[in-house]
Amino acid sequence: MRGVLVALLLMPLGLAGPAAGQDGCGRFGWPLTREIELLSDGYMPAVDASSWLPREGAFTLILAPVSSALYLVTPERGRDDGFGGIVTLQWIAAGRYQVTLTDDAWIDVVQDERRLSVLASVRRTDCPGIRLSLQVELDSKPLTLQFGGAEVRRLGITVLRSP
Repeated sequence: MRGVLVALLLMPLGLAGPAAGQDGCGRFGWPLTREIELLSDGYMPAVDASSWLPREGAFTLILAPVSSALYLVTPERGRDDGFGGIVTLQWIAAGRYQVTLTDDAWIDVVQDERRLSVLASVRRTDCPGIRLSLQVELDSKPLTLQFGGAEVRRLGITVLRSP
């Protein structure tokens, strides 16, 4: 009885058991609430690799074998096995953005035909539905994301302005 009482008292504090947020989603170093909601919503538009999208948001990219992927810039990690491809966002406002992936893959962020530096990046295996999130500073120009090394054909992606 006493144990039940202690558990009930600790529950509002978030200290009672695994259901109280023991996964790694809160350990990325920045909030991913929007990304988690969008990626677990059940519907995201699916686009083929090498597509153009009008702006940032959430979508599923249908990848092709890396051997057939055409990259804008030579990938930093080379052409390893797995699936890959690119997607270009036609318009994006300048600022800091978070790019988040549902599965393991490498990513190059490209503007003006040059690879941009990643400001921060975290890869986790203990956050259901999210494997990688990174932050980059972007100019108001088309943005190309290059992917490779994925073991899945469908990669969920969000590109959102940092809060």
